[in-house]
Amino acid sequence: MEKTNKFMLIMSVVALYILGVVVYNITSSSDNKKSQKSVVENNAIFNDVESVFSDGLINPVSTTNYELGEDEIGITEKSIYMVDINNDNALDRITKTFFDNGNAHSYYEYKIELNKNGNYVDITPDNFRTVNGADCDLQQIKFVFKPQFQIIVIGREMGETWVEPTIATKHVYSLANEKLKVSKGKALRAICDVKELF
Repeated sequence: MEKTNKFMLIMSVVALYILGVVVYNITSSSDNKKSQKSVVENNAIFNDVESVFSDGLINPVSTTNYELGEDEIGITEKSIYMVDINNDNALDRITKTFFDNGNAHSYYEYKIELNKNGNYVDITPDNFRTVNGADCDLQQIKFVFKPQFQIIVIGREMGETWVEPTIATKHVYSLANEKLKVSKGKALRAICDVKELF
């Protein structure tokens, strides 16, 4: 009788141990799947954010919105960014203005000003703006602040239609003697939307 009780006790302990191992494996597997799913979801969010084109300007000190008239043409938004672009410990000013054309096309215009003892000196190249379309952009601009200040402009001519791909050209502007100097144009490839080349 005593042997039977010991045997039953040992079998109960073994059964509880096996049950514990099974429960642990099931819950561990479930937690692991949740963790993997969370990583995949976070990576998807990160990839989505990274895949959206940005002109490199963040954290404006001010943004002003404007209402359009009946023709729905004109300035709808103006943002001002303060950043030291020439490493003289004075904040320079970049103004970004959005123009609505009342149709599928629009553009951002940029103004770059160096802070000279509290006075702002305009160093913006001529016609420094984007060319945005409903299906693809013909010109885009990206500001780069590290390791040194540069502005990348990629644009293309319109073909017979807005969406017909044409050869895009890349120019890089950098500061030299407190002026923006542009590199020689580099031909890239035929494309519809130049944002894809950044």
